[in-house]
Amino acid sequence: MNRREGARRPTAKVGLLRGTTPATGLSSDEAARRLELHGPNEIPAEPRTPVWRRVLQQLRDPLILVLLVAAALTIATGDLSDAAVILLVITVNTVVGVVQEVRAEQAVMALSAMSAPAARVVRDGEERSVAAAEVVPGDVVLVAEGDIVPADGDVLAAASLLADESSLTGESVPVEKAPDGDEVRGAVSAGTVIVRGHGRVVMTATGADSALGRIASLMGGAPGLTPLQHRLVKFGRTLAAVTVALCAVVLALGLVRGQPVELMIVAAISLAVAAVPESLPAVVTLALALVARRMADRHAIVRRLPAVETLGSVTVIATDKTGTLTEGRMAAEQLWTSLGEASVVGTGYQPEGRVVRDGEAVTAGDAPDLAALLSVAMLCNDAALEPPSHRSPEWSALGDPTEAALLVAGSRLGLDRAALDSELPRLEEIPFDSSRKRMTTVHRRPDGGVRIACKGAPESVLRPQILADRPEAVARAAAQAEALARRGYRVLAVASADHDGRPQRPPAWETGLSLLGLVGLLDPPRSASEPTITACKRAGIVPVLITGDHPLTARAVAGRLSIATRDDEVTTGDRIRAGTAGDLTEVRVYARTTPEQKLDIVQAWRGAGTSSR
Repeated sequence: MNRREGARRPTAKVGLLRGTTPATGLSSDEAARRLELHGPNEIPAEPRTPVWRRVLQQLRDPLILVLLVAAALTIATGDLSDAAVILLVITVNTVVGVVQEVRAEQAVMALSAMSAPAARVVRDGEERSVAAAEVVPGDVVLVAEGDIVPADGDVLAAASLLADESSLTGESVPVEKAPDGDEVRGAVSAGTVIVRGHGRVVMTATGADSALGRIASLMGGAPGLTPLQHRLVKFGRTLAAVTVALCAVVLALGLVRGQPVELMIVAAISLAVAAVPESLPAVVTLALALVARRMADRHAIVRRLPAVETLGSVTVIATDKTGTLTEGRMAAEQLWTSLGEASVVGTGYQPEGRVVRDGEAVTAGDAPDLAALLSVAMLCNDAALEPPSHRSPEWSALGDPTEAALLVAGSRLGLDRAALDSELPRLEEIPFDSSRKRMTTVHRRPDGGVRIACKGAPESVLRPQILADRPEAVARAAAQAEALARRGYRVLAVASADHDGRPQRPPAWETGLSLLGLVGLLDPPRSASEPTITACKRAGIVPVLITGDHPLTARAVAGRLSIATRDDEVTTGDRIRAGTAGDLTEVRVYARTTPEQKLDIVQAWRGAGTSSR
């Protein structure tokens, strides 16, 4: 229900440790036995349909059934030429429909094969490459930056481990993982991506038993008829009833007038054949096939032809946020220092862009306060930006997406990360963790002194124990941080201090710092999102946003895209669960929702029928 884009596709590297216990991994024989017992670690998917079954599905169309009856009756009357025409129409209709479905399925399978992660396993003392689908419960998996987690598991050991779980939760911000954590921090889920650090995880659930598998199973119901199919079914039944009634009337009138029985039967059958619109199914199928071809040229795969017509009947669009309306990455958009605010403009991870203050673009030389803020943010940073290459045609990021966003903002101001690292090499660091909510690094200055660089959550940095600034200045920064948070931003505070010599103890590194400013980060909307939403609303389609992200973040994105304009148009999964959300079709933004609740919301809209609100 969701899917993220904009970053380089990570490659999965999974290592299984030797041994026979969950703490040390499985032997090759035990892994094979469990694989046979549990089946492959694959998400439940729609099975491949045999060709003969596809043909039968095409022939079950009501109008096709009428044509089959007409062909049989035509053959019975000896009119073989008409029967051949009818059978040709049926054949063309069936072939077009089957070919389109087979091509769509092959395209989907090809995409799945391209995205299938590989796994490096160690079994029986040998390292081998196997499909990640062969991971079984009890395996101990080594995960590191860039890996796709192959199954649900519990964290056994972790070092600065962060996982991007937006594909499951909608949260744009990575989640820290650690052993002995709570239900969220102490576990990883299939399909999530490790964005920083490394760790060991024991697999507990695979395939259909994993969180991703349970979500896939929610979509296992058979699709219903489209509006056009409903109308064609009704038309076919009405046509059949009227045709049979008229044929019976013609037959009866002829017999009453003394006409031969054989002649009237032939006349009645001829009337039935003439009443059937043989070309209608072919025209409908060919029209849908042409539209499917046009959509394929725009990189949209249609698995079943009737879905094309369904798109034209849409009155409500329920969309995810992360990676759908937004770019699926963090971006530093707002900068604040004691001298004023500034905005960072640009898309993607490429350094091209600008920093705007008071309506004018500024550089590091024009705004020393912004340069100091972003310089420290780039120094206290473990992420990296990679330029376009043969593997990725666009700029991509390695590491924590939040830190990558700080690098991009600094580059757009004109700062050079390599030059900063060369001028101020890192000596020591205190890594980020969830209890401290900040990260601190120590850098050697050219004059022999050191510079302390610190960034973290405002509540962690804006404290008297950390900062040497005046209380009123700190209070002003705290008020600004709260204002940014209300607008849906994730806020980071940045501080630094210079010392002639290196402080002796790590706790001394985080005292007496000077606040440089705040950075507001957000997963920004795609450039095409706003015109698309506007076009939908102009066409009478109601857009609604359903996400697992924070209500403030969801409200901010919805406001930018004009999906919701009032606070009463936003509700949460907790309110839905408690039954206090009211009429779900009166809401335009749903935040903190589970996959099950997302399905319930869609069903509520479908049950309410079309809406023009």
